[in-house]
Amino acid sequence: MRSCLLIFLLTQSLVGVGQTVWRMTSPNGKIVLEVSAKDTIRYSVSLENTALLSNALAAIKIQSGEWLGIRSALKTSRKQSVNEIIENPVPFKRKIIPDHYNELTLEFKNQFEVQFRVYDEGVAYRFKTSKKDSLVIPQEIAMFRFANTGTVYWPEVQKREDCDVYHTSFEEPYKILPIHEIRSTSMAFSPVLVDAGKAKILLTESDLLDYPGMFLKGSSAKAVEGEFAAYPEKEVVQGGEFKQWVVKSRKPYIAKTKGARSFPWRVIGINQQDKDLLMNDMVYRLASPPVQKDWSWVKPGISTEEWINGINLHGIDFKAGYNTSSYKYYIDFAADVGLDYVMLDAGWSDPDDLFKITPGMDLKEIAAYAKSKNIRLVMWTLAMTLDRQLEDALKMFSELNVAVVMTDFMDRDDQKMVNFYSRIAEATARYKMMTMFHGAFKSAGFERTWPNAVTREGVIGTEYNIWSDKANPEHDLLIPFIRMSSGVMDYEPGLMSNANKESFIVTRSCYVAGNARPSACH
Repeated sequence: MRSCLLIFLLTQSLVGVGQTVWRMTSPNGKIVLEVSAKDTIRYSVSLENTALLSNALAAIKIQSGEWLGIRSALKTSRKQSVNEIIENPVPFKRKIIPDHYNELTLEFKNQFEVQFRVYDEGVAYRFKTSKKDSLVIPQEIAMFRFANTGTVYWPEVQKREDCDVYHTSFEEPYKILPIHEIRSTSMAFSPVLVDAGKAKILLTESDLLDYPGMFLKGSSAKAVEGEFAAYPEKEVVQGGEFKQWVVKSRKPYIAKTKGARSFPWRVIGINQQDKDLLMNDMVYRLASPPVQKDWSWVKPGISTEEWINGINLHGIDFKAGYNTSSYKYYIDFAADVGLDYVMLDAGWSDPDDLFKITPGMDLKEIAAYAKSKNIRLVMWTLAMTLDRQLEDALKMFSELNVAVVMTDFMDRDDQKMVNFYSRIAEATARYKMMTMFHGAFKSAGFERTWPNAVTREGVIGTEYNIWSDKANPEHDLLIPFIRMSSGVMDYEPGLMSNANKESFIVTRSCYVAGNARPSACH
């Protein structure tokens, strides 16, 4: 929902004028953006007269061989200043969000334009096309070239043995190193933070729809550039108890999409102090607003989650496990301590068939009991199973008064997988259910487009303490400033025992082929 305070539009027709360089400032005047379209779209960014980015590049290649942004003929340019208010129906950082920016739009003769926005908190740009036919995109150039060296917080992807490097759970610690030490073979998922001394610079994206997500890789001594997974050509099913789609070959393009569309925003968040990173919500502001208006039924809350402890109940008069009695016990506990939800995590059904209920689990009885206690249910699902059984599963969940559908083990962000997220969010919204994604990439503002998508993983959580030391205080103190800049985050809760760094011992190895579950431990 938006209520407009002020929109001031200044349009300049440049046909025949020949202007090739434009300058804009942020509303507070501190950030300056210079854009050049002389041969290639290039831009530079400074803060209070200190250069941050210099000659950064932006271009998209289409299948005909044409480059959008390289040797493109300019048609017009226009500027506008916008000062609006966004009201978030499901507050994340704040409910009332000022949306104040200055915008430059460069329209080119070959049916595309590039929009630049300058906020007090950073800069963003995106491409928009208005072509009649569909587009095949072999390549995008998103090169972020820094004016000086700095320190980068780099969540480097670790290639799995069973698939290509674009398969990841987006859960890695931050390597802290000088930016010039990033190798061209090193790839990280965004957001990435660069400490440039004068400012903290966040590199990420927003409005990621029908397009692959942006990784980053080393490019030169002072630059990183976007890297995008190509579209899947052949997929197979791999895994043990928890199976997932794995891409075995890919098309020679990153996306096939509509000819008339807006592409994802490339976001450069800029803050001078660490504390301001926490409230930088550019990503949310840049995302597409929701189509429907009523989201009053979306009610985030506090839930139980049992899988780490394996339904390890004591002092009870029944056998603990995946059974009706155990979940009624959890429902009683939730009601007694004021929780809102009880999760039925992996184990309530066959992961490959949501209608093959585990013996001893009476879902109708559990649901009725939960309703009598004013507790609602969260149901875990395997992504490939949910996708195959989607409509029938949601009908069953609706009858059970399920509030949240959790789905897991995607571990990719190519265009096909990005579209899976939209499909699940749209379907659950029709049934007035919330969604949460695990084995997931960052939100990139998706929770604005689909407010029922209340949270997602894409972060090292306490579950890692079972099999590694990745979840540690040093990492946990970084994620609010880096990972949460791109949107909602589900930090996996877990263990109630404490240990310091010297006494912590890893006792099990559970992360096998992407299956971070107790059954994968040995």
